[in-house]
Amino acid sequence: MPTLRSQQPQVTDDPMNPDRTPTPAHDEEPVVPDNSGNPDRETSVMSTPALANAIELLTDELRRREGNGQKAKAKEPDTFDGTDSRKLNNFILLCNLYFRSNPNSYREGENKVNFALSYLRGLALEYFEPALMDSDEAPDWFFDWNEFVRLLRVQFGPIDPTGDAEDGIDNLKMQDNQHIVKYNVDFNRLAIRTRWDDSVLRHRYYSGLAERIKDVMGQQGKPSTLEEMKTLAHSIDSRHWERAREKSRGKNKSDKSEDKKPDDKNKGSNSGNNSGNNSTNNSGKNKKGNKNSNDNKTGKPASTSGQSSSIADKLGKDGKLTYQERQRRFDNNLCMFCGGAGHTAKECPKSTSSASKAKARSVQAKEKVTPDPKKD
Repeated sequence: MPTLRSQQPQVTDDPMNPDRTPTPAHDEEPVVPDNSGNPDRETSVMSTPALANAIELLTDELRRREGNGQKAKAKEPDTFDGTDSRKLNNFILLCNLYFRSNPNSYREGENKVNFALSYLRGLALEYFEPALMDSDEAPDWFFDWNEFVRLLRVQFGPIDPTGDAEDGIDNLKMQDNQHIVKYNVDFNRLAIRTRWDDSVLRHRYYSGLAERIKDVMGQQGKPSTLEEMKTLAHSIDSRHWERAREKSRGKNKSDKSEDKKPDDKNKGSNSGNNSGNNSTNNSGKNKKGNKNSNDNKTGKPASTSGQSSSIADKLGKDGKLTYQERQRRFDNNLCMFCGGAGHTAKECPKSTSSASKAKARSVQAKEKVTPDPKKD
């Protein structure tokens, strides 16, 4: 903290200073008047080397705080198991980005290799495991990041990256329902490996575009460079999807308006039809009810449930007439088929089907039965 002291500057005899202006002595620090209004108090000023050193330390501290608090942190890479060679470039790229965001921690190749090994899984980790288990001597690639990357590419990368890229770009095709962004990403990823010149890549890029983009580009004229063609294709694709959204919004509005406006005429006709149908149904029900009531008046049974129950009592478990019923009909000269009087089972008018007549003949053959002595 600056010290306060009350001291008058010494005056020296200087022939070069005829006005004999008071100047500070060489062995004293320069002073400035105190702003407190007291002429007897003055504040000493820090020397120039000390002030420069303090400013430098303060600047370093601010830079350190800014670096720790505001510097963006790169995303850590996903794990790599060696089963898909297409994911190797993405793994190496993310590792390098992470190293650049943390240069102080990953200056040495050993630290970089250790970091990458910690994100290997499955087959990729098993390949390096024997060398890592040998504690006597570490392999050369363990201290050299570039050598480690080369080994990764040889063992788990594509066998012929250039040939695979050329084959992939030849078969790349943009679909009509696809946005051009995905097509551009796939094209750029393959084009950088082919090392083709601009004219070849421009021709291949145009060949893979969707037909709707080619139609518009054909009317405007093909650009002369690949970048210009990409820009034009992106603009055409953006306008296409913008127009598609406009059509979709217009269709939705028309559908909503139709739903909100009911057809009064149809509503009235439907109500009339419904009332007519209801009256018709009610009249039909009434007719059926009157018919049933008339049948009851004429003496006809309203249902056949009682008749069915009486027949069931006359049949045995085998579906044939019980012994008592056969004996009753035989004693009273009744029909063995229907139980009526005045005719036999062969002449029964209710026996109309061939099966019924066959049954009647079999029953007639059994008409002469003798009473069961056990029942008697």
